[in-house]
Amino acid sequence: MADVSSITYDLAAYAQLDERLLARPELYLDRYFTQRFYARPIAAKRKHDDDPAESSNAGPHDDACAIPREWQYVRMAPNKLCVVGLASLHPLLDPELRSQYGPVSKIVFFDNVKSCVIKGKRKKQSLRLMPNSKLCTVHTQNGNMFVVHAAVRGTLMEWNQRLEDDPDLLTRSPDQAFVAIVKPTTDDDEKFFSECVAEI
Repeated sequence: MADVSSITYDLAAYAQLDERLLARPELYLDRYFTQRFYARPIAAKRKHDDDPAESSNAGPHDDACAIPREWQYVRMAPNKLCVVGLASLHPLLDPELRSQYGPVSKIVFFDNVKSCVIKGKRKKQSLRLMPNSKLCTVHTQNGNMFVVHAAVRGTLMEWNQRLEDDPDLLTRSPDQAFVAIVKPTTDDDEKFFSECVAEI
């Protein structure tokens, strides 16, 4: 057997890598996590949708500008656990839109999420989620409210209680302000991400 007692590690050699990852944590996420994006379907129609004359004059980007999509991210770790949170193009994080809605005043998780108890190997008391399952509501000082959804099919493993105690964390430090951690109920990634897109 090789003698490993004399092996030394030069931690200074990794200092530059650590500094780069601390400065840009998305580099670590991009390398080790599979990322997808989700936004609930837009059910509301614009008024001029019923008016053929006005509809014919609509520009190619009018639909996208009329109702901002509430984009969320889903980041799957190598162990398949998924972190769900708000994507950078969500109205509350998008620099061009966030001023319209004002600062976040409170975040309220739904009772079925807060009462979920995770214990035992089979997670018998865990909450089963669908992509449109509601996790919490985000309220702003301007009176706006946004609903955050599960985005994927799976089992709720954790919800971020820090957001209720410190709502401003959601916009102050989005990378730390995940909403929930979800365990997939299938090994088929394509089926698991069926309601998500790869890019936005």
